[in-house]
Amino acid sequence: MYQNNNIQQYLRLFFSISLISLIFIMLLPNVAAAETVTLGNFSALDAAIEAQMQKHELPGIAVTIIDGDDVVYTQGYGRAGRSRPMTAGTQMFIGSQSKSFTALAVAQLADQGILDLDTPVQSYIPWFRVADEAASQQITVRHLLNHSSGLSDAGFPVVLSRDTIPEEAVRALENANLTAPIGTTFQYFNRGYTLLAYLVEISSGQSFADYVKDQIMIPLGMDNSTADPGSAPVIAQGYSRLFGFNFPMAQPTPAYGAGAANMVSTAEDLAKFAIAMNNQAEVLVSPMMWDEILTPGPGSYGFGWWIVDEGEKVFHGGADETFRTDVNLYPKEGLAFVLLVNQGHQFDHFVSTVQLRDSVEAFVLGRDPIPAEQGWSVRWLGWGVGIITLGLSIMHTHNFIRLRSWRERAQSMSKRKRLTDIGLSFLIPTVILVIILSQVRAFYGDRFNLWPTLVGMPRIIPDVFILMLVAAIPDYVQGIIKIILWQSKPGS
Repeated sequence: MYQNNNIQQYLRLFFSISLISLIFIMLLPNVAAAETVTLGNFSALDAAIEAQMQKHELPGIAVTIIDGDDVVYTQGYGRAGRSRPMTAGTQMFIGSQSKSFTALAVAQLADQGILDLDTPVQSYIPWFRVADEAASQQITVRHLLNHSSGLSDAGFPVVLSRDTIPEEAVRALENANLTAPIGTTFQYFNRGYTLLAYLVEISSGQSFADYVKDQIMIPLGMDNSTADPGSAPVIAQGYSRLFGFNFPMAQPTPAYGAGAANMVSTAEDLAKFAIAMNNQAEVLVSPMMWDEILTPGPGSYGFGWWIVDEGEKVFHGGADETFRTDVNLYPKEGLAFVLLVNQGHQFDHFVSTVQLRDSVEAFVLGRDPIPAEQGWSVRWLGWGVGIITLGLSIMHTHNFIRLRSWRERAQSMSKRKRLTDIGLSFLIPTVILVIILSQVRAFYGDRFNLWPTLVGMPRIIPDVFILMLVAAIPDYVQGIIKIILWQSKPGS
């Protein structure tokens, strides 16, 4: 019986490790050829999007396509909530796409001579501090814009409450340790853009939301966009997933989040923004400043945009808990597209919306798209996680039932075997947790910090969080019960 129990525990460990490996294999991109389409054949685009929607069970999608200064296609698919159709004019959260607006606001203030990109932040915010006093004096506005400040999530083990105001969030950076030399390494850091938004406020004398509205959104005619989500009551319902099935969830909107995320827009409004960006934002900043915006720093990141292939492609996007945004620009061809999805599970950000985005990009550029039948389905992945979670739950239930006779069985064991049996109840779940978290750390790199990751997992990947708990906690509990049974007297 003891040997069988050990085999069962080792099988559980193997089972869990296999799951982890499967998840990361599923996240790898798949590439395959398909029929070539042309920009004017919008029925082919509709078919490709609808096929991806069905494959992944995406609730709603809005798309706009730009050719030159014209929006040549706008369409909504699916639903924006119960009995509410999705349209290109539906408001949605745009996540980190907000950074391109924040960077543009900073660039405007630099154009006016109010800010200098290469001046240390302390010149504008004297009390600004990070954990390293010398670094506090060296971090410039430019370093924050292109994520080369040396700060990262890995060095900032602080979980801010949702009602933390921007100034308090900036002051919390006194707990941030540098994880790279200043100006040398790209490390995507959301709180850096929180600092930039606060810098816009103190430099302009306006709230960040008012500044962005007055100086960017109104000039571009973005009438259904805002940096104040509280003023947008008709936002689409966002969705997460649980074991492959969609469920509605409120999108968190921390008070300090507008500069890095939290902005609200529509596919139609972002098309106006994309046209302006393809035209070097000429109505908003000087040509010289636009060149600064599109000058890549470390990691091919400029000011709020990734720049690749020497500017052939400029893009950003946003990945919220319940929404996904993609804005891709191809300035030399005068092409662009906007893609918004009201689905935000992490598996979607790395699987379904990647396939969807690549399909739309292929259509816009006249390339061979990836067929919908190629690549993993997020539903399959979620179902797989659910089946494994159920299997582990059944196994643990069986083991708990067998605990009733554990003391009697343990009496026939040597002390060494009893210690080994108890030890495995703690060792195996610990190994599982270490493997899971080490893989997550390897995947996210400088964006990983243990405590914030654990706090965020129930929102960004709830089913995997449940799986992690089911794989670990019952074993720990069984180990504790075994110790209690061992120490208690027979018949007690």
